[in-house]
Amino acid sequence: MSDIFRNYPQPDDYIPDNRPIKIEPKKLTIMTGETTTHTFEVPFNAIELCRDVEIIYKQGLHEVFHKSGTALEIIPTHNEHCCIISCYLGSGETSYFRDNLLDTKVQLKFYMKDYTIAYSEIYDVEVLNSLDTSCAPGPGIIIGFGYTED
Repeated sequence: MSDIFRNYPQPDDYIPDNRPIKIEPKKLTIMTGETTTHTFEVPFNAIELCRDVEIIYKQGLHEVFHKSGTALEIIPTHNEHCCIISCYLGSGETSYFRDNLLDTKVQLKFYMKDYTIAYSEIYDVEVLNSLDTSCAPGPGIIIGFGYTED
């Protein structure tokens, strides 16, 4: 007998739980100095509909870098209306990030074949310092506090 019928016939005191199951989004993390791969599930077929895809990484107000073209892998799924975009980050690229008070975000930018541009939602990225990286800010990032005297 299949597991699907294990509760049949239903007991008299059985109350079904029909609430939807909350699915937590996959957490994106960057450990400084580590190689990592970020994957994004896209709810349309980017292979057929896009000329190019770009991934933008930003920490605070500073745009850290873009990944596009051959740096990304677009993988078709079993569902023809979805695909997965995979982005490889080398150790040199993750070294640009620092675990500090600045928010780190990532967003996908789609250049459609009809010459329109679409964006994905903005994803939060958790940045962690590894033990063997220094705490000095990466290139181009200025960290500090400003003040004025009145």
